Amino acid sequence: MDDSERVLTDALRRQATSTNAGMTPVQPAPAPRTDRMPVLWVLVLALLLGLAAGTVAAVITLS
Repeated sequence: MDDSERVLTDALRRQATSTNAGMTPVQPAPAPRTDRMPVLWVLVLALLLGLAAGTVAAVITLS
């Protein structure tokens, strides 16, 4: 029993004193995207849809 405890203790000490302590290196987070084109297209589409709906409402109201 003493021999297995010594082996385990030695293995744990080697792991704790290794250069990266048995862990994988941390990957840096990806840079946030600065592409604003999809947002712009959604806003333009919403504006055009609102204008079309307003035009239809005005035509129905004035008829």
